[in-house]
Amino acid sequence: MQDAGLDVRALRHALGHYTTGVTIVTTCTAAGGHTGVTVNSFTSVSLEPPLVLFCLSTRSSLLAAFEQASHFAVNVLSTGQQALSNRFAKPSVNTWEGVKYRCGAHGCALLADAITAFECARRSIYPGGDHVILVGEVLRFETVAAPAPLAFYQGSYGTFTRDQSGVKPAPDGSLADFVSYWG
Repeated sequence: MQDAGLDVRALRHALGHYTTGVTIVTTCTAAGGHTGVTVNSFTSVSLEPPLVLFCLSTRSSLLAAFEQASHFAVNVLSTGQQALSNRFAKPSVNTWEGVKYRCGAHGCALLADAITAFECARRSIYPGGDHVILVGEVLRFETVAAPAPLAFYQGSYGTFTRDQSGVKPAPDGSLADFVSYWG
């Protein structure tokens, strides 16, 4: 086993073995505009109260906007939205040009064709090494019938497909049991 304190590139490669979803997190700027960034460090924290988090690099040019904003929206991308993900991975002056969206209840952009959107009130910000951890309370959400979610694995996009065998594992206290119970 490799010592975790040694090679950052090797650690990054090892972390790439964990498949994630792909999101674009949006917020409103102090000037009243929109900003957004591609994020795969999104996860649920709690159901009661409904909390989620995402992480943003301390070097991000968008960090100040998210730290100052009272609300943000998390847009979960579907297959076929790789170009949109790439566009928001490196925000520029023209990032929003031609992007279809509508404003949520608190003004944050809800992207067209996202399979799920969570509108959140920012609750906490924590330091996390070279990142900042932003926690939000889910105020509203919407989910649409859509193709499979966009996935990210070892530096590449992919898709998730459900097991088509129809065989359900016997209850054993695993994550599958938890998910089926809480549905």
